[in-house]
Amino acid sequence: MKLLKKLLKVVGLLVLILFIGLGFVLYPLLRGATGYSAKMLCSGVFVEGMSQQQVEQMELTAFPFNNVVNVVDEETKTVKSSIFGLVSQTATYADGVGATLFPKGNSSINERLSLPRSKFDTLPWPQGSVLVDNIPQGVDVEGLRQFIDQQFEETSRAVVVVKDGQIIEEKYAEGINEFTPLLGWSMTKTITAALTGILVKEGKLDINDAADIEAWQNDERSEITLNNLLQMSSGLAWNEDYSKTQLTDVSQMLYVESDMYAYAISPEAAVKPDSIWKYSSGTTNIISGILRSCFNNYNDYYQFPQKALFNKLGMQHSYIETDATGTFVGSSYGYCSARDWARFGMLYLNKGNWMGEQLLPDWWVDYSTRPARASNGKYGAQLWLNASQIHMPDMPADVYFLNGYRGQRVAVMPSKNMVVVCLNSKAEEIDYNWYLNQMMTYVD
Repeated sequence: MKLLKKLLKVVGLLVLILFIGLGFVLYPLLRGATGYSAKMLCSGVFVEGMSQQQVEQMELTAFPFNNVVNVVDEETKTVKSSIFGLVSQTATYADGVGATLFPKGNSSINERLSLPRSKFDTLPWPQGSVLVDNIPQGVDVEGLRQFIDQQFEETSRAVVVVKDGQIIEEKYAEGINEFTPLLGWSMTKTITAALTGILVKEGKLDINDAADIEAWQNDERSEITLNNLLQMSSGLAWNEDYSKTQLTDVSQMLYVESDMYAYAISPEAAVKPDSIWKYSSGTTNIISGILRSCFNNYNDYYQFPQKALFNKLGMQHSYIETDATGTFVGSSYGYCSARDWARFGMLYLNKGNWMGEQLLPDWWVDYSTRPARASNGKYGAQLWLNASQIHMPDMPADVYFLNGYRGQRVAVMPSKNMVVVCLNSKAEEIDYNWYLNQMMTYVD
């Protein structure tokens, strides 16, 4: 009997240790799952105008998200997501601001005031929304329309094709129109780069200067320049894997941390700056924090994208959402209408000039489309490149593009004087090499 009691105690202890161990492993995953669910639902319902069911079917069908219980409160515009009754997180929507995930439970950010949205809809495209009936020569409009219709999948959300400055075709999924803000995921990185370029033009930043980050001053990270960050060549340790079975650096940052900038600057240097190329959303959120340091007043920082970029381009249906500290999530949370994404692509196509005003340094686009030394020709400054034709072997080498991991893309084609916006919502790889190459058969 004594032996049996001892055995039961040992088994009980082992079960307890196993339970605690599983808790240490599972708790971060559950935090990540509830954070992702709350944030995606809050933005999907209140920014993009989808129903709860639509968002859940689009984003939350895989494990562990399909075990999350989500409560959408239309009156307070909040979403609370919980799992197994153990972990919960809440995201809150504010007009003109978008959705914010509050991992620590706080739910307000002082002084975060958006500028009034100007109504440019009665102005001619691209400043406004009125299209002219002036199709460029050499365009098979009917053939292009049929091709886009045929390739428009269940997960497709919007397509806009711009040629010689004119929209020659566009198509939207049911419930979406030319004014609907749509998530770009990592296409937001290029917007962050453009905002950096504006501050460079104003003399507030220099890409060759070391990043002025206090936590880096006494170690090898002090050698990292703004250029290294823009080119994803900082040398910082980082795991960008979007795994559903472990909480990697990128998921921890986006769905568990309140201060994404503080988390992004915390990794140690793995290698010397500019020695390897490594894609990192953390790197872009470091840049977001650097941009914030250029302003003495928080609201000047918060209104900067709208005042210096969106209003200039007529992007009146665009947002960049912030983390719980008020810093823009410049890596991932840009919501723009398909036409606004097209306008942004046109800014780069026109070398940073908009309606005669040079918004970016006159060298910025050339710099941005110059391959980072260690990238094998596939990446510039927060832009994907086809310089080595690795990405799209059948497309011209001068093509470059913004790229979101759920199938969002803005392709800029200088030799064709075109911008093509394709906004999808599936994680599987989309063959844009074939898609864009086929599209070119209808455009001279």
